[in-house]
Amino acid sequence: MIDVATWRVIGRGDERICYQHPDDPARCVKLSRRDKAKQTRRELRYFRLLSRRGVPFTLIPEFFGVVKGEGVIGIEQQLVLDDRGELPPNVADYLAAPLTPQQASRFWAGMGALKAYLLAYNVVPCDLVMSNLLVIEREDATTVMLIDGLGASEFIPLPDYVPWLGRRKIRRKWTKFIAKTVKPRFAATRPCQPR
Repeated sequence: MIDVATWRVIGRGDERICYQHPDDPARCVKLSRRDKAKQTRRELRYFRLLSRRGVPFTLIPEFFGVVKGEGVIGIEQQLVLDDRGELPPNVADYLAAPLTPQQASRFWAGMGALKAYLLAYNVVPCDLVMSNLLVIEREDATTVMLIDGLGASEFIPLPDYVPWLGRRKIRRKWTKFIAKTVKPRFAATRPCQPR
């Protein structure tokens, strides 16, 4: 029996609520009602596939397993935190404030590294939106991690299993996401002078 009444809520979506794990603050549990768990079931299948393929969990959260309770099912995974142990901003929040030229350069380098990772390991995003990407600033670099919305959403998810289909889907989704979402937001926040 899972009693989430005292668990800290760290995020909410249409289908799931994300909690900080009560026994391990470096992990989270994304819970869905069993009757509304399509995304959770897809991601569980996909995380298991990535684990079998030996994909390193460097720019997506590490997967620890399935969580089941009365009427709920969920995913236990790494809670992405910054170097201070705090939740980093998502891309929308990060781009809401003006960036220095150095921050802007590091942000785009982090985005490029994430795209290269997705293509190299055929990690297919189904929901590429700014709230699913977290930005972690460090002294020498900025890391962008995809924390949610993984796995092809087709009834028969061929892009997950056929790398050239996966890469084609990744490129198409990435190009659209950058052009329609990130670049307009980035342009709206003119870089500021170094702090």
